[in-house]
Amino acid sequence: MGRVTVAVDLYPTEDEDKVRRAVENIFEPSEWRVEELPDGMRRLIAESPSLSGLNRLREKLRRQKTLDAARYMMRRFSTQDRLIFYLHKQAAYVGFAVFCLPEGESPLGPIEVVVESQDPKKV
Repeated sequence: MGRVTVAVDLYPTEDEDKVRRAVENIFEPSEWRVEELPDGMRRLIAESPSLSGLNRLREKLRRQKTLDAARYMMRRFSTQDRLIFYLHKQAAYVGFAVFCLPEGESPLGPIEVVVESQDPKKV
């Protein structure tokens, strides 16, 4: 059992529908919301109450044959009870799962994925 939360910043120049599409290309959310941030920015949040929300991502990683790199990047920012990783927003929009760092590699900011689970290694 687990919970998945995906968060992505919405820049004023971005089309919210396109950002949603980027998220939906790699994730199957059951719930959406938009948060207003103190600096005037907005953040799109997508959630799934189960790990099944990651099915699209898993299939893309298998098809792209990037499982070893994915495992490395998933462990890089993770804690004992959470997997935390970042995906390139523009690559997700065109249907690819490309891992990146939290800053600098995705010009419009990354897609942050947080997986909460009792056993993150199993995920």
